[in-house]
Amino acid sequence: MADVVSVGVKVRELRKERHLSQRDLACQAGLSPNAISLIERDEISPSVATLQRLAVALQIKMSYFFEEDEDDLTVIHVKASDRPALTSKGLLIAALGRRLHNQEMEPFFVSLAPEAESGRHPVIHSGHEFVCCLNGTVEYEIDGTVYKLQAGDFLLFEAELPHHWRNPSSAEQAELLLILQSSHGSNEPIRRHFSSHPSVLHIGSWTQGSLPDQETAPVRSSPD
Repeated sequence: MADVVSVGVKVRELRKERHLSQRDLACQAGLSPNAISLIERDEISPSVATLQRLAVALQIKMSYFFEEDEDDLTVIHVKASDRPALTSKGLLIAALGRRLHNQEMEPFFVSLAPEAESGRHPVIHSGHEFVCCLNGTVEYEIDGTVYKLQAGDFLLFEAELPHHWRNPSSAEQAELLLILQSSHGSNEPIRRHFSSHPSVLHIGSWTQGSLPDQETAPVRSSPD
């Protein structure tokens, strides 16, 4: 079983290291001081969007919240029973390793309970994001366009585009492989302006041994 980690302790330690009050951190992360206080006391579980805001405000990678500091490694082997994880409102988020030398890639395994989502607010961060649906169905909204992913489908996009994801099923669990990669090696402040032409690659699943002929054009969602 995955080890459940405490985000609150790490948030408090990092905030104090940076000589920030709870109000200072709340202002930088776009949250309320009360929310910071509740998170630090582990009285509420932050959403993915909130974790990303905290990571940007504290100038760390989001995977820092999941693992203990260790010396740089050359190989990381994580067994399913040992991977550090946190739970938040129907989500189980497991970090798959962050301690390689000069590592810029952050891999995560995400399990979504029925109707679970990344949070009320869009996620925005620097670099690129790769997501592959491992099981079930996931709806990924990127800059206003909704992509429906089923097992084997994936997305690759510029992560500065506001994005949000959810499990639309009321009965079935879904699973994702999520890989974040910063183009600068660390999180940058949230940018307030976005390109009007999103850079998104959406490819459905294909038979092993064959590649898709072309990229699938974004299609806006419509009611079933």
